[in-house]
Amino acid sequence: MTASGDIDTIVATALGELRVRGSSARLTAELSAYHCLDGRGFGGWTAALAGLAASCLAADKHLRSLQTIFSRGAVPGELTFEVTTLVEGRTASAYRVTAYQTDQPVLAALAWFTAPSLLAPTGLPSPDFATQPTPESCPRVDWIAKIGEFLGGFEIRAVDYALSQAEFEGPFRDGGDGVALWVGAAAGWGGSAETGASAVVSGLAERLTDLMMFDAFLMDAALRGRPGDGMLTLDLTTEWHATPGPATGMTLLQATGHTHGLVASTHGTLTSLSGHIRATATSQCRVYPGAGR
Repeated sequence: MTASGDIDTIVATALGELRVRGSSARLTAELSAYHCLDGRGFGGWTAALAGLAASCLAADKHLRSLQTIFSRGAVPGELTFEVTTLVEGRTASAYRVTAYQTDQPVLAALAWFTAPSLLAPTGLPSPDFATQPTPESCPRVDWIAKIGEFLGGFEIRAVDYALSQAEFEGPFRDGGDGVALWVGAAAGWGGSAETGASAVVSGLAERLTDLMMFDAFLMDAALRGRPGDGMLTLDLTTEWHATPGPATGMTLLQATGHTHGLVASTHGTLTSLSGHIRATATSQCRVYPGAGR
């Protein structure tokens, strides 16, 4: 926040700088074409902007959960955020965030923030972490950046994931119901929110990056076993289970997906290098038979 009371908040992540500015009554952010896929805003990016907008009212509390509904595809241009306080307590606060473009809602979110004293130092141990290969022993996944250049900000290593787009659209889609991969910031991604930042800002960078990781890969678990089908993410609900740390190092993302009729459900976890589960997420996806051919 500036000396005049205006808000201008920037958080650096592996996929770029998130920035919102304005006042508590009206916040705005610019959605660039760079952070769009097929002309529509990447959901992980717009969800992260909503989380950042809510954080502008949360003082020194940490983001504990974010439920996001993608009501309309965002397009390049200005996003306007309306943040409403639902709960304002000493140790916990809740906010409703609605993002608009041309007066049309494109996203709605509910965010809970809690005091650091309410959070555990680490999440629960991952039951199968000891059996997972190390990041260094896993092959790199480079083709994702061809879908969206901004996704090149992630270093991706496959545990159970396609090594090419042809494999993803072919044999990888023929069976299975899950994905597993190591994800982290690519070397030289251009900065760190931790340099000179408060613990709150540093922790927020990790939280917002987690949203992008989940949104980038959860749907892929549901696409397995659905060759030729297309999907659209409807929502993303994320919970964090421990005090946040710096957004550095590799993270193990594991996800499963199941389709019921023309709606798919996914569930995923993020496990830190310590072997503790940092966050869990669920997402619903609309299935479009044959649309992925």
